[in-house]
Parts: sequence; C-alpha cells; structure tokens
Amino acid sequence: IEVTPDELIVTSASQQALDIVGKAFVDPGDAIIVGKPTYLGALQAFETYGADMIGVESDDFGITAESLEEKLEALKKEGRVCKFIYIVPDFQNPTGTTIPTERRVKILELAKKYGTVILEDSPYRKIRFKGEHQKTFYALDKGEGNVITMFTFSKTFVPGFRLGYIIANKEIIRKFAILKQAMDLC
Repeated sequence: IEVTPDELIVTSASQQALDIVGKAFVDPGDAIIVGKPTYLGALQAFETYGADMIGVESDDFGITAESLEEKLEALKKEGRVCKFIYIVPDFQNPTGTTIPTERRVKILELAKKYGTVILEDSPYRKIRFKGEHQKTFYALDKGEGNVITMFTFSKTFVPGFRLGYIIANKEIIRKFAILKQAMDLC
C-alpha cells in the first residue's frame, strides 16, 4: 500500500484508533453496520458515542454482501445514512474468518453505492501461517477516500507494546490529528 505521511497517524494501538473514529464520526443515534458477531472492544467504543449498531449476517468467509445490501437499503428507505461499515476482514475476532478479495470488492462497491465509508480494522493481518494475503480494502479503494484502515503492532510485535496506526484520506487524518492532540496532549 502506498501511503503519504499526510495519510497516516500513529495511535496507541487500535483501541485508541476505534475511539478516535467514534469521536470523529458518531453522533447519538447514528447508524453503523457491524458484522454478527464482531469485536467486543469496537462495540464498546462505538456505544460510548451512542451509535445505533446494525448487525449483518456472516458466513464462513465473513460478512455477506447480500445481508449488507439489505441493511443499507433498509436504512435508505428509512431516510437514514450509514456512517460507516466496521469490518475485521482478516482472521476476524471472534470467528477467525477472512473475507476473500472478490467479496471485498463487492462490499466496497456497496459502500460507494450507498455513500458510506468502510472502517477496516486489521490487527491480525500479519498473523498468517498459510494461504495468500487478500488485498486490503484500502488497497482496493485505490486512494478514493472510501476506506479508513487501522493496524496495530500489539498482535505481531509485542503484546504489551501499544502502538498502531490509521491510514485514510488526508482530510480525515487531519481531523483525527486534532482529536488526538486533545487525547495525548500533543
């Protein structure tokens, strides 16, 4: 993935990244889509900001595009917008599933069609013992600004080493930097 310094911000692992996203994007009652099941820490972070979390069905390969489109269409009919789609695409916690690249392309197309963003949480991506890495949503988006991706070193380097980073469009990163200054006192 090619990323410029303006498209990256360092965080205190991915939990701080989840908090920053919640703070930047979620107002009470805002709809966000999550897989069923999904990472408990993300649910807790988004609940803090009053998100209305809408679950989409998953199978052995992660969230299904059909269920996602059904939920996005239902929100549209209600006159609501999905703020973002939260996905752990590689070795999802708690199921361990990995979304194949072909399905990632369909999910990204749906996000674009319905005017929402994909929040790609990728703490486990580098923990692969066999098979091929799938393209990240960020790489598939090719810099169009429809994806925010979070990574952490806590799973691959040292578990207690709370260091991660977010890559996103530079305008989004600029907003995150302002929020992070208040969190970390610069």
